[in-house]
Amino acid sequence: MNDRPNILGLHFGHDGAVCVLRNGEIAGYVLRERINRTKHALGVSDAEIDKALSDAAIAPGDIDRIAITSTQGVELLVGLLEDFEVSLEPHPDDTAPSTLRDALRLDPARIEPLQKFSVGPCLSGAVDGFGRTLYESVFPEGIDFDWDRFAAVGWLDNYASAREWSPELGLDALGSRAARQDEHLRHGFHLPVSVRWRGRSLPGCFVQHHMAHAAACYYRSGFDAAAVLTHDGFLSGTGYHSGLNLYGEGHRLWPVSPNHLTLGMAYNFAAEMVGLGLVHGAGKLMGLAPYGQPVFFDSRFVGNEIDIRRQFDSDLWTAWSDHCRKEAMARGYDISALGDPARVTEAVNADIAASTQKLFEETYLKAVRSLDRMLSGGGIRTDNLCLSGGTALNCPSNSRIWREGPYENVFIEPTCDDGGLAIGAALHLHHNLLDQPRPSDDGFATPYLGGCCDEEMVETTLKAAQGITWETPPNAAEAAAQDLLADKVIAWFEGGSEAGPRALGHRSILADVRSADNWLRVNKVKGREPWRPFAPVVLAEKAADWFDGCPMPSPYMLFTATVKGSDLPAITHVDGSSRIQTVDERCGGIRQILEAFDRQTGVPVLLNTSFNGPGEPIVETPTHAVAFLQNSDIDVVYIEGRRAVRDGAA
Repeated sequence: MNDRPNILGLHFGHDGAVCVLRNGEIAGYVLRERINRTKHALGVSDAEIDKALSDAAIAPGDIDRIAITSTQGVELLVGLLEDFEVSLEPHPDDTAPSTLRDALRLDPARIEPLQKFSVGPCLSGAVDGFGRTLYESVFPEGIDFDWDRFAAVGWLDNYASAREWSPELGLDALGSRAARQDEHLRHGFHLPVSVRWRGRSLPGCFVQHHMAHAAACYYRSGFDAAAVLTHDGFLSGTGYHSGLNLYGEGHRLWPVSPNHLTLGMAYNFAAEMVGLGLVHGAGKLMGLAPYGQPVFFDSRFVGNEIDIRRQFDSDLWTAWSDHCRKEAMARGYDISALGDPARVTEAVNADIAASTQKLFEETYLKAVRSLDRMLSGGGIRTDNLCLSGGTALNCPSNSRIWREGPYENVFIEPTCDDGGLAIGAALHLHHNLLDQPRPSDDGFATPYLGGCCDEEMVETTLKAAQGITWETPPNAAEAAAQDLLADKVIAWFEGGSEAGPRALGHRSILADVRSADNWLRVNKVKGREPWRPFAPVVLAEKAADWFDGCPMPSPYMLFTATVKGSDLPAITHVDGSSRIQTVDERCGGIRQILEAFDRQTGVPVLLNTSFNGPGEPIVETPTHAVAFLQNSDIDVVYIEGRRAVRDGAA
């Protein structure tokens, strides 16, 4: 077996993805939604695997190991793959330590009762509720499946535990418990399996969901050591299914306790409560919150699920939603607006959003302080913190943790949502299980992991397109800056697409930040609600002249800053905040556009939003980009240096 193995990472849950790890480096990455065009698409197919292998210039026969992960409770839909079988028995070539394998004595019969299935039961009609709503959205083709015949392997949510993790504790008590660097726990969050794939038998492993989140963040942080906290929107109340506290040092990563947070799911349900939708509403709720005031906030709700159940004898969401509704009625709010999408910015909805955002921030900050006290109690000190899981997309919370928390440095990787789990599973296998050293890096976890388009593909697509005119300007970045100076809304398509949910200059829509009208105008181009805010891109070396209140640099649009002055109305939210992306030479052509715009205006800032239409994933190919030009009101689209407009436009 190769000392530096090539690893195929597969994430079968929502935001399904494939990662190819070559010599410890990410050589190929494909997010399923970018291929099949279903937002947050669930599962993995041969199309994604083949593209990731092609981008990595690796043949299937060169893969040495397979790391598998999934969303909590989501079975592996192996029926989407040709010649792919998973056996719950360890592969004879796999000698990596495994606490779970040893505890189960290599007996698959002891594992089978622990396996979880949720997609099939929900889409077949056997189970209704939130799960069915989610899976119909992210796996619509499954509605018509014959689930009795479809091949699936149950997922495993339960892995190792520690005696001191029982009884379950609230955040204050959890912080009083000393952390341990336990090797049984380090090796306890995976299960060795055998995978038969394309005619070969390979060693594989299941990697627990939050262990994959933690690995994706820590191993890409550039930190020699760090505290790690993961949390997402999983429905379950306690245990490590919705989040883990960990400590990383060198190539090792130790779980130290569950955090029992249920903040993420409460935030999702709050989005539905005010009319933003359950499946895709969390990001919108973050944008709605500044329109309101946190008048319903009550510190009794700050804590993990253990704290909440002791305080209210109820789960967080039930207690919080009842509280908000009762308070709104008692204070005389117009309740008829509650949950009405057409009236979402009215006081009752905006104030619930603001109050939920404050609850989120206070709870997350307390959880981080609890983790710090736990590590300190075990004699572990670090200035570094990694955050991962979908809740790490909450930019105002991230900035407060950086400003007010106990850690000097806070890192969040651009794929902190479930789209990064394939990366995390592969990195966990490579470093934490196989004890491979981490490569030296500068802490810049490049988000531009998607495949590039060759010149022939671009030319062929443009020549075949109906109703557009295109040219190749001598300097595309200079031409783009001139279009922006003429107050045109443009799209910029370049190189590898961004991994993660944020457009960071390779698949971006850009506009002049100095025009207040561009807020409404770009929302119209994208088919979005007119109240939703936009983010800026700014030259890294000049960011501090225009923004403060967040760490610099901030290359992934994951922190909220305060805008200095009043010269950037198109990206300044109603509370004076903005989610910034700082841009340096590693970001590609967006850097040259900003420099050219700055030379002409003295403003090194542009409005930046993702290049996609309503309800669609970010564009991936020239075909997607051309279709957007043909079907929207955007003025200009730049595709790999070519400038395209609709026929008759300048």
